[in-house]
This record gives sequence, structure tokens and C-alpha cells, in this order.
Amino acid sequence: MSSPDLPLRRESATIAFVDVVDSVRLIGQAEAQAVNRIRELLGHAARELVPRCGGQVAERRGDGLVLKFLHTRDAVRCATLMHRHAGDEPMAGTGPERLRLRAGLHKTTLLTDDEAVYGIGVNLAARIAALGQPGDTLMSSAARDELMASLDGQLEDLGPCWLKNVEQPLRLFRHREQPVPLPEDISQAISSRMRLRPTIAILPLEGARFGGDLGNVSGGDGGFGLGDVFADQLTRQLSQSSMLHVISALSTRALRGRDLAPQALYELLRADFVLRGRIDVDVSPHERLQRVRLQLGLWRRGTDEPVWAEHVGAPASDLLSPHGEILGRVAHAVSQRILSIEQRAAQAAQALPNLASHTLYLNAVDLLHRFAIDDFNRARDLLLALSERAPRHAEPLAWLARWHVFRVVQGWSDHRQRDSDQALHYSERALDRDPGSSLALTMAGAVHAGVNRDAEVAQKYYAQALQHNPNDSLAWLMSGVAQGFMNEREPALSASEMALGLAPVDPTRHYYDALAATAALRAGAYERCVALARRSIHANATHGTAYRSMAIALAKLERPDEAAETVRQLLGVEPHFTVKTYLARVPSQDANREHFAELLARAGLPAD
Repeated sequence: MSSPDLPLRRESATIAFVDVVDSVRLIGQAEAQAVNRIRELLGHAARELVPRCGGQVAERRGDGLVLKFLHTRDAVRCATLMHRHAGDEPMAGTGPERLRLRAGLHKTTLLTDDEAVYGIGVNLAARIAALGQPGDTLMSSAARDELMASLDGQLEDLGPCWLKNVEQPLRLFRHREQPVPLPEDISQAISSRMRLRPTIAILPLEGARFGGDLGNVSGGDGGFGLGDVFADQLTRQLSQSSMLHVISALSTRALRGRDLAPQALYELLRADFVLRGRIDVDVSPHERLQRVRLQLGLWRRGTDEPVWAEHVGAPASDLLSPHGEILGRVAHAVSQRILSIEQRAAQAAQALPNLASHTLYLNAVDLLHRFAIDDFNRARDLLLALSERAPRHAEPLAWLARWHVFRVVQGWSDHRQRDSDQALHYSERALDRDPGSSLALTMAGAVHAGVNRDAEVAQKYYAQALQHNPNDSLAWLMSGVAQGFMNEREPALSASEMALGLAPVDPTRHYYDALAATAALRAGAYERCVALARRSIHANATHGTAYRSMAIALAKLERPDEAAETVRQLLGVEPHFTVKTYLARVPSQDANREHFAELLARAGLPAD
């Protein structure tokens, strides 16, 4: 037992609770033999596997282990190794059955001393594990948020789950080693489209991280930093080139902190070029405004050395300016090197005023697309705060317009007309602030599509957005849906393929998959629709759009039982959804509107 004299400290960690399934029954059948096998299995894990994954054994609980890790990736890797080892565990003779493990993971802030860990989070990890089946690794949303489905295996959304002695349900995810891949035909279509232009991915710079303002600089790896902002600004600037494909900043930022081999990066992002580098701080005791040193390199697929490199110093504040000399010089040099022709560096959209604003912005966009009502409402609070903090910027208002559109189309609004008016209001204000903002134009289109149900007007806004920024993945995504509603089959598929190609590992990939499924449905590509919808539901089981599209596609494929089951799942997510509701949400230009409504009714969707 831990001594009460040991000092307590708070730590952020991922707790993993791993235990042997049905240990009581196994011990009851052959006590000594079962106990020895359990001791050997867990002992090997504690001695060999946990340290290999950078973890610590915080506590031994008979047939289970409480483990502590700095990051969820390490905890998942360890749990996977433990499951494999249990599968290889030798059995005595042919009588005893194999030992099977289950694991529960939770990211939390806990109390710890040199001998033990304490806190609600430890108990939650054990409760999560208790819901698992043999071979399962289950985790909370807090743990899942540190993982990326494309790299860290398959993450299946189990929805809200009730845990023993916990008052509120907890949203849980199941991990499997192999991720859900895109079907080969869709993957090939995306690759073919991306090959039309050279593709570049700009990774966040490694090195020093910064707190909420430029005066708070550290050399650690945590936090949000100028390296992230610089990469975001450079992505914005190069995205306006009509001669390059530029991978979305959200996709590249999701790779921060991962030590991936160059070839793995090229394959994951479908990139021809990768820009990466490092940022270091020149600390001066006499200057609050610090200088930074940038080391940048442009790498091309298939080369062992960078095809372009530069070392440069600048004031830290200069990296925040979209019109700064450093940003313009790098953008010009990179585009010149890739394209080998003279081109004018595009004028980038304005940066948010400081690092804290960027953090609010990214968090808000992430929460907005989780389709959990508490997270969704929190997104609005962050966007309102950001709008006040950055009164000249269009992005917060554009996302607030989207927030109100979601309230209408998801059926969450208690006053549809008021939310519709607010969506239009924020959209107009965003365009007043920046008429050339591709995001503001995209969200204006979303207002006309979701609130006014006018796909043709929406498509005009998306087209304008893509004129300003031909690499805006969200504009491509929404354009695919709009053109699908307008019965433009090939343009709908092309636009959604472009969106998926530009945002290969976006944190909101489930949303991209869901809307690409909608475009595929309207284009008559029913098998593609089912594949994309299934992948979306695996990652996020709370977005009704994916269920609706999949149910209709299954009905068109003459798979009525699967269509009926999908409608049943849809009603679990949106209990009040009806055929009447569906018709109220679909643009009038959709020639299949009535037919699809009839298919949903046949699959069991209530009339009204």
C-alpha cells in the first residue's frame, strides 16, 4: 500500500486496465493451474511488453493490470501486443482453454505518487474494460481523440454506453488492428484525379511550442506552436495556386508528433512532395519579442535528399502575418521548385490574430463535426468567443452559419425559422468581412442547400469558392452533394473524389465519407455509397446522413433486410425522423426525391 507521506502530483496520462476474461470460472475449474497461467501471462506483459511500449505498471490487481502511458497510441500498441501474446499462450495438454484478455483505455488527469495512481479515471478504465468481449480493446472519447483511424487501426463508434456505478453514459469506441480501407475502385478513382497535378503536403514544423501568446515559449513538444501556424499559413497561400494540389491543413496537422518514414507519408497522403522542417528559438533576455530560426526542406517522392532547402531567421511575430516576407519567400521558392515556372505568390487569407485564437478555431471545428449535442453546443460557445476576439475575420462567422444549418438539417432546432434566419445572418456577415473567403462562400452555399433547399444557388457559391481556392476540400465536398441533387452524375463523383483526395486523414473524415456517400447515392453509384457510409458510421455512429444514404442505396440494390436494419439504426440516432422530415430536407431539384422517400418508407421509416 502506498505511504501517506509520499507527495501527490497531478499527471495527464492514458490509463489502461487489462484483465483476463472469465478468470473466476477458469480458477474454479482448475485453481492452481489457472492461477499459474494468469501469473505467467501478466508477468510477461509487465516485464517485457509494457516497458517496450513506454508504459508503467501502476498496479497489479490479481487477474489484471493497471497501466499508465503518456499517449493513447502507446497504450493501444501495448494492448494489441498483449492480445497477441495471449493468443500465443501455450495450453497444458488439450484440456484448458486459452486465456483471453480485454482492455479499457481512458485519457485522464490523475493523482499519482511514486507507488500508485488514484482518481476517477482509473476506475473508469476498469469499468470500460468490463464491457469488453474477449480480445476487445475499448476506449473513451478522450482516449480516441489521440488516435487517427488511418494509422492507428479501426475505431468503431459504439455510441453512448452505460457503465456500472456511473451516472451518465460514456461514448465508447472499439479498436481493431486493421483500419477500414476505402474500396479499391474508389481509392483508384481518387488517385487518378490527384495525379492530374503535383500534390504537396506541408507538415507542422517540429521544435519549440508556444502557449497562448508569443511571449510564452518552451522547448517541449506539447501545446500549439508557431510551427503549426506557419504550416497553416503556407498551406493557405499555396492552396490558391491552380497548378498544385495541396493537402488540407487539418489532415497534415493530425500527423503532428508521429515519426513516419517518408514513403509512408507519400502513400498515406497521396503526396508527390512533402515540406517539413524545424523551428527553434533564439532566446534573448532583453527582448520579449523573440526571434526564431527555420530549417525547411522539400522532399520529393523517390528521392533520398531534399530537392530544396532553406535556413532562415525572423521575428516570431513575422510568422503570423500572411503578408510576411518569410512566408512569401518560402511559398514562391517552393512553387517555383515544384512547377519550374515563374508564378506570382498568391495572396493568402488573413491569419487569426494569435495562437490562442488558432487553438479555439481548431477545437471548435472539431467539436462541430462530432454530432454529439454537448460537443456541438460547446462549438458554438467557442465560435462566439473567437468572433469577438477576431472581429475582422470571416471564418468564425462562417462556421457559426454552419452551426445553425446543422441545427436545422439534423432536426435539433426548437425554432427552425429562427435558426434559418441566424444561418443567413452569419453567412452574410462573413461575406461582408471577406468576400473572397472560400470558407465564407462555401458556408453561404451550405445555407442555401440546407436551409433554402436550393442546390443550384448553393453550387454557384461553391464554384466561386473554388475559383478563389481550388484546393478547398470542403468546397469540393459540398459541391459533390449539390451536383448530386442536381442529377449531375459525373461532376458529383468527381467533386467528392477530389474532396477525399485533398483531406485523406482529416480529423472529420467521417463527415467527408458521409457526404461523399450522399453524392454517390445521387449519382447512382450505390455500392460506393454503401462502402463510404459504412466507413463513416464505423468512425462516428451519430451522424444520421450516413444511415439515410445507406438505407436508400441498400434498397436500390434489392437488399431489403439490410435496408430495414439500417433504418432501425437511424431511428436510434434520430428517433423523431420520418418520411415527412426527409422530404422537408431534400432540395426540390432532386428528381429522385419522392422515389427515395418511398424506399425509406418500405424499409420501415415512419410516415410522419
